Amino acid sequence: MREIDSDNVADYLRETGRASSDAAIEVRELAGGVSNIVLRVVIDDRPPMVLKQSRERLRTQAEWVSRLDRIWIEVDATRLLGTLLPKGMVPAVLFEDRAEYLYAMTCAPETSVVWKSRLMNGVVELEIARRAGDALGTIHAKTAGRPAMLQRFAALEVFDQLRLDPYYRRVARPHPDLAEPLRDLIDETMDPPERSLVLGDFSPKNLLVGPLGLILLDFETAHAGDPAFDLGFFLSHLVLKSFRAAPDFAPYFALISEFLAAYEARRPMVPAAVSRTSRHLGACLLARIDGKSPVEYRNELDTDAVRRVGRTLLREAPDDWARFMEIAAQKMRA
Repeated sequence: MREIDSDNVADYLRETGRASSDAAIEVRELAGGVSNIVLRVVIDDRPPMVLKQSRERLRTQAEWVSRLDRIWIEVDATRLLGTLLPKGMVPAVLFEDRAEYLYAMTCAPETSVVWKSRLMNGVVELEIARRAGDALGTIHAKTAGRPAMLQRFAALEVFDQLRLDPYYRRVARPHPDLAEPLRDLIDETMDPPERSLVLGDFSPKNLLVGPLGLILLDFETAHAGDPAFDLGFFLSHLVLKSFRAAPDFAPYFALISEFLAAYEARRPMVPAAVSRTSRHLGACLLARIDGKSPVEYRNELDTDAVRRVGRTLLREAPDDWARFMEIAAQKMRA
């Protein structure tokens, strides 16, 4: 595989006939992820596009590798999501280069902003939380119990490499007393009681806010799995932002409430699903403190309080939202 970067992508485009030899090409590397190289490219006066190429070794301090062909999971998920969600909510695939593990997609408007950056700056927007909940609820509801639709996403190896192993198994090392409940959660996640298309990376860093509304990105961990993982993973990000803002955590709890209400309007949840979500939320909180990929603002958090919430949710597995909110609020007030 030829590794593409901002220095040689123009040559790549010319050599593959996607740009003429005399075309003016502007390139800018986009920040955010650790698992791929992502470049914004403008050829002459054509609309900008984004090129994304898979990398086997992730750009993290700890050794972390994953299959290169996970990028084709993302391509397939992008195309499927384009049929499930309103037009423009996911990028359109422009071309793919199988030999180079690379594909191109449409580019979001220049004024689009990553939702995570707005949250980190203290901007709390309930409407964005509602849209996020509506989008995820739509995805899970429209793909539930659709084996033909989910067949392409049956393999779980990439999800294991990028989520279960670096998050849940790694957390069991500093928390040996949680090894059994974490192992049970992993086993249940690999063979869930219900299956939908699970994105595996639905988080504020992969949601763009712009003039076209909300845009969803990054689907390389998509798989046919338990929707409770997506919920627990996403909620962990909002709970961590709440801890960062403590004691003024109420606005972030309002985001959680709006998100959950919008989600359940699309896909009502039974108590057992809420209980599984609570366990995933607890495990994800612990993972972002003690896992392979700790949250970058870890030093701004009361990590012991986060651990207490994570451990409690993992062990108690409350089956109603009010109880899980109560557990988190108690620790933040303390």
